[in-house]
Amino acid sequence: LLPAPFIALFLGWLPHNDIAYASTAIWMPIASGVRGIADRLGRLVPVLLIGIPLLAVAIPISLSVHGRWAVLPAMIGVCASLFLCGLGLSSIASAVAPYAVSRPGESPFQQPQRTGSAGGISQGLVIVGSVVLSGPALWWAWLSLSDGVAYADIALWAGLATGLVVLVVGVVLGAVAFERRSGRIMEFAEST
Repeated sequence: LLPAPFIALFLGWLPHNDIAYASTAIWMPIASGVRGIADRLGRLVPVLLIGIPLLAVAIPISLSVHGRWAVLPAMIGVCASLFLCGLGLSSIASAVAPYAVSRPGESPFQQPQRTGSAGGISQGLVIVGSVVLSGPALWWAWLSLSDGVAYADIALWAGLATGLVVLVVGVVLGAVAFERRSGRIMEFAEST
């Protein structure tokens, strides 16, 4: 049952540094006055369009290998929580702590020199934060596997509620950070 939650966690983590990958093109939304909320939501749309169908395939495959379809609601809750919490935390991390990446046209295997550990910290915080915030869904899912499937529905609703709350709060906080730090984001884009 582990592949689907790991896929959800990785998909939620993907946009944690999306501003850095925009490179100097980030000046366009900043100069044109794009609201932070529109920027944050717009950067999540591609991940959502890929992530939701991918999870819709990965969850049934995992369950068919496991053979116990009664835990389907628990798996959906865990995956939704990990995915949505990751997206919410990534929305904050990309606006607050972007780190240097390869410039457009350079080899993706040639990473720029970094001073400090902000990149490692932001990556770790998004992953660890997603797992910690998904704790209730993970706990109820564990109980549904060990004690009985009666807990599967609780895991579903706990995962969906936690994920949606973290996503909304993360997008709002990321939007505020994007608007307040637009000058610093431009400096970062020009210097890396």
